[in-house]
Order: sequence, then C-alpha cells, then structure tokens
Amino acid sequence: MGWKERKAVRKKIASERINELLTLADLSKDDEVLSTNSIKTAVAISRRHKIRIPQNYKRKYCKKCFNLFIPNTTVRIRTGKGKITITCLKCGHIKRIPYTKEKLIKNNY
Repeated sequence: MGWKERKAVRKKIASERINELLTLADLSKDDEVLSTNSIKTAVAISRRHKIRIPQNYKRKYCKKCFNLFIPNTTVRIRTGKGKITITCLKCGHIKRIPYTKEKLIKNNY
C-alpha cells in the first residue's frame, strides 16, 4: 500500500469520524459540554486532515465558541435584506447567510 492509498484511507476514516461526532453533538443537545466537545474534536480532525465539514453541519454550530445552535435558546435568527442573520447568544458572534431564493425567482421571470 503506497502513500496515496494510505492518505485516502486516513481521509475516509477521518470523514466518518467527523460525521459521527457531529451527529452525536446533534443528538446530545441537552448536554452542552458534550456537544461542544464533540464539535471541537470534529473541527480539529477536519483541520488536521484538510477535510471540509458538510454545509448542513456547518450551519448548526458557532464557529467562534463551538456552541450548538438551538433556536430561541442559544441562537437568535432574523431574516431581512436578502440574508438570514444568526446571532450566537453565548459569545455574540454573527453569521450571515445569503437568502437568494427570491432573487432567483425575480431573475427567471
């Protein structure tokens, strides 16, 4: 087994572990420490092996404090001016996601 094959196997194992850790964090919403630690570990693995975290998981936690987003409890969500604004209530970090569905409808017709 050559170097490239070993690297591919390591990346595959790392991506599986990242998915497991992020689903564990999603399942353990009640235990804040467990969910935060599992998100931190998943992010560390992704950085070490240069693997992107899937977008659906990326939008579920704060990039600054690794707090899991639970609407009305740990996060405030607002919409307006073509974007969704997500504010973490623990650290105050703001995440803005473009909301382009309406713009696409206007451009197509």
